[in-house]
Amino acid sequence: MMADKIVYLVLFICFGYTHGEMDTSVCTGETPGPHDPPGPPTLPDAFEVHVEANIYNRNYTVDFHLWYNKTMNQVSTHTTNAGTRFERLYRFDTNELYVVNRDQGICTVQPLTTGRRAFLFATVTGGHATMKTPTQFLRFNMTGVREKWINQTVVRGIKCNMWRECLYSAKRNSTTAVDWYFSVPSWYNAKLSNQIPIRAHVFGSTVMKNGQKRKYDHMYEFSYLNLQPEGVHLYDLQTPAGVYCPRAKNMKPLPTPTSSFHFTAEILFGLSISRIKEWYDSDLNLVRYDYDPLGTQKYGTLPLTQVHDFSTGVAYVIDTLRGNCTATPISSTGFDVRNADPSHVRIRTSKEFFYFDKASYVYEGRRQVRGITTDVWIAQRNDWPKAGSPNSTWEWYFATPNYTANLMQKPTFGLPVRMVLDAGIGQHYIYNIYDYDERRPMIWSYDISNCFNYSERQDFSFRLPGSYRKLVNGNMELFRYAVLQAIVIAGTSNKLQLSALRVYNIQIDYADNSDIIVQFTLLDKAPQVGDVSNPKQENSLAVVAKSISGAINSGQLIVRLQIPPTTANMVAKPYSLSPGRVVKDAYYKQTKAGSTSTTGVSGGAMAGIGVALLVIFFVIGVAATYFYYRRQGGAFGPQKIDNTDITSTDA
Repeated sequence: MMADKIVYLVLFICFGYTHGEMDTSVCTGETPGPHDPPGPPTLPDAFEVHVEANIYNRNYTVDFHLWYNKTMNQVSTHTTNAGTRFERLYRFDTNELYVVNRDQGICTVQPLTTGRRAFLFATVTGGHATMKTPTQFLRFNMTGVREKWINQTVVRGIKCNMWRECLYSAKRNSTTAVDWYFSVPSWYNAKLSNQIPIRAHVFGSTVMKNGQKRKYDHMYEFSYLNLQPEGVHLYDLQTPAGVYCPRAKNMKPLPTPTSSFHFTAEILFGLSISRIKEWYDSDLNLVRYDYDPLGTQKYGTLPLTQVHDFSTGVAYVIDTLRGNCTATPISSTGFDVRNADPSHVRIRTSKEFFYFDKASYVYEGRRQVRGITTDVWIAQRNDWPKAGSPNSTWEWYFATPNYTANLMQKPTFGLPVRMVLDAGIGQHYIYNIYDYDERRPMIWSYDISNCFNYSERQDFSFRLPGSYRKLVNGNMELFRYAVLQAIVIAGTSNKLQLSALRVYNIQIDYADNSDIIVQFTLLDKAPQVGDVSNPKQENSLAVVAKSISGAINSGQLIVRLQIPPTTANMVAKPYSLSPGRVVKDAYYKQTKAGSTSTTGVSGGAMAGIGVALLVIFFVIGVAATYFYYRRQGGAFGPQKIDNTDITSTDA
């Protein structure tokens, strides 16, 4: 590439010679005088500088921006020439040279020790590249290279000391004179640094292979030399955002997602901003997402909730304002879906959910996103949005481990902050991720009760005798989950496990004799079977109710509430299961997902509503009864606590 040749030519002629016999037709190699001022101090191990290279003999200018960090073992250069911008990243820790066309976003990776790629900043010995010090690659104050002080002069209005070097390369048959201009000790730049390089004038001649002599004359202007400790950040020593470098070495493993999580995402696409809330649990085979449809949609434009039960293959699409629900087979085109075979679907694994599968992610470094320092990984794939698509680039940003979140436990996966997807012109998406929590979402998050009418649900209650009121009051949510687990176990019969999705609206009250009254609603089995490989078979509502009744009557419905170091085994009172609602004053008010205000009603209000609707039933018929039963359903918002696996049916 022409740009590569120009860079190597310019930098090589400027700094690439070794001391040898002098060609006096170019320079004489004068001996430093006894009263010459001492040379300027060496540059620190980290700095950045802008260089303007004017190539007089070819009539063009090249701009350089150089970052140097000896501690990080890396050098980065940005060059602009003939309207083309290139970046070169020298990584001595991995022996790699990254060359990036910043305009086209194309990156190539090559070994540093191959050819002349490392000559400027490295010494190559036995196939290993060692990073040069600033003195070594500038070749000023270097052992074996003599500089003669000439005079004090003014360059660009800056008072400078001028030194001359005479360099000879027998291998290339070239003689070069270098005039160095450094600011005098009393002159400080904008960063309060003095005795810094201001200009280097390089001129001389070389004998070509055809025997002809060619002259060259270059002027290098140094500006904005930053010697401060913050002069070179990690962000300067990495490839541009969104640029994927094939065959680059990955220096940090990509985080591994857990089997359950929930979060809120803000999606930026062009000038549109949309939001979505997502819940995922691969152990329970459940996904839920809440979103606002855009434009004309099959299910309307009001806010929707979708619950995908991959155990049965059924998707429940719920209009959250009207309460309408449509049960349909899970579509194979959903973002949470993978094809198990041409005819069946399955839930994505957690790696597939984040598109970590079938791609080789490479660690890029660290960047600031939303004011957060993040670790960044990038990959390229050709299967989005479908197999055989053009390459798309996926970039994931995770908060660095030193960040903490307002969570009860530190996430194993980490805290994802952003994902950027670039699939070409017009296909650029930014996903900002908030409120990420990898703990298992409570089963109440997947409420599908609106999808079952009055004939497909039934209310039940039973009693737990004993003096457990104080323990339950202090651990209400754990108690409700323990009740759910006990009902799932009791409702499992004929080797068909009761799905926890079918049990909802668990409420409690206290009887006069201190018995705990537990009330819950039981839903019928899924209205249909979707296209999953092994759809879960379910018992009917009547069979499940009979199984729960039998477990209670035989003393086998046991609510185990574990509050270390205490474990309370509450055995349901035999023959206490009864249909209908009996709770007079619900101690746990039902709430809608994400809401902080209660929507439950008191026992007296419930009784009043029941009487009023009973009168309406006789007046206007079955339609009112249907409306009544639809209004009795409830939903509980996701609770941020750990819980046991309610799928277990072990006694």
